[in-house]
Amino acid sequence: MITNKSKNLNSFELTAIHFIKELKAIFADSGAVLILIGALIIYPLLYSFGYFNEVLTNLPVGVVDLDQTSASRAYTRMLDATENVSVNCKPHSLKQAEELFMTNKIDGVLLIPKGFQKDMLATKQTNVAVYADGSYLLKYKTFYTAASTVNALFGAGIGVKHYLAEGKSLRQAKIAAGPLSIQTHTLYNPSGAYGSFIMPGLIIIIIQQTLLIGIGIMGGTFSESKASPFQLKAAKRYREIIPLVFGRVGAYLLISLFNICLALIIIHHWFSYPDKGNFLDVLMLLFPFLLAVIFFGIGLSTLFRHRESAIVFMMFLSPIALFLSGISWPVSAMPEWLAGLSKILPGTTGVPAYLRIRTMGVGLMEVKTEVLKLYLQAGSYALLTIGYFFVRMYVDRRNVKPENEF
Repeated sequence: MITNKSKNLNSFELTAIHFIKELKAIFADSGAVLILIGALIIYPLLYSFGYFNEVLTNLPVGVVDLDQTSASRAYTRMLDATENVSVNCKPHSLKQAEELFMTNKIDGVLLIPKGFQKDMLATKQTNVAVYADGSYLLKYKTFYTAASTVNALFGAGIGVKHYLAEGKSLRQAKIAAGPLSIQTHTLYNPSGAYGSFIMPGLIIIIIQQTLLIGIGIMGGTFSESKASPFQLKAAKRYREIIPLVFGRVGAYLLISLFNICLALIIIHHWFSYPDKGNFLDVLMLLFPFLLAVIFFGIGLSTLFRHRESAIVFMMFLSPIALFLSGISWPVSAMPEWLAGLSKILPGTTGVPAYLRIRTMGVGLMEVKTEVLKLYLQAGSYALLTIGYFFVRMYVDRRNVKPENEF
């Protein structure tokens, strides 16, 4: 109901009214609270505990040793001593190893051929065969890396012994066996930890998607109620549109502030994720990112007439948003049309910039292009959303007779 008092409300007061009204509506809706707040507690913790070990270790493999010599046994011991794999069985034949592999008792097989030691002593090249599960890239990479490391070390050891037997000094033998020394420096994620690689960007996507789903639910619920969101009478509602939109934006920004403190500070600290950047720079980046997400969400929410429609659509959008963010596959490697389409979602721009600040330790000036793009996105979605309300109000006023107005 429009009261006499509401006739004199200024823009600031209207914004405050809609801010408080939206917060009350959110906390009165258990589904919205679960998505907007509960999900930001459950999902990051669940994934973080799942990736707690960070790297895949002690992968069970089998070694088929057809040579049965001191050299082949030494090779097997070296393989078992690596952190990556664990030799937990030694099948007598490749067929037996295949049966163990097919029943998921082992995740890989290494075959040492007959004549392994004889060929090495005769300074002939010999080979070992690695059978790994190429359908599971993490297991494949882990086993292949372990076998490659053992091959390099074992081969270098044989070379040193050969040169020592020729009368060279230990230093000369080492140089002759390995004339090229390679120094590898892994930046930003030295241990190659999967959790530290995937979780920082994934948390940003979770923030984006939970906001979009929560805003969509609220929009669908409000549409179902068929109530008016306005405080002023119909003739003056044009000046209430901007306070309405920005009041709602403020409510979701406040909730996002809590989520940021939980997900980007507490969880980052608990699980020791990379944190090389200035957190003020992080906040300066996240502000336009959140604005873009919220304006985008409010605009989308106007299309939903039922809360179930919002849930279904946003859940459908979630895996697409994850893929288009570039976490699982670089955007630069996508087809041009798909890379262009990905720019619709703020996460595509926000996630790489966030990772550069948080993981690589760059300053805000190094990601200024991304920050400007996010502000441009936020401004575009704000104009589209406000424009929608103006058009909708114009259409509604033309469909309502003057005597029926407040």
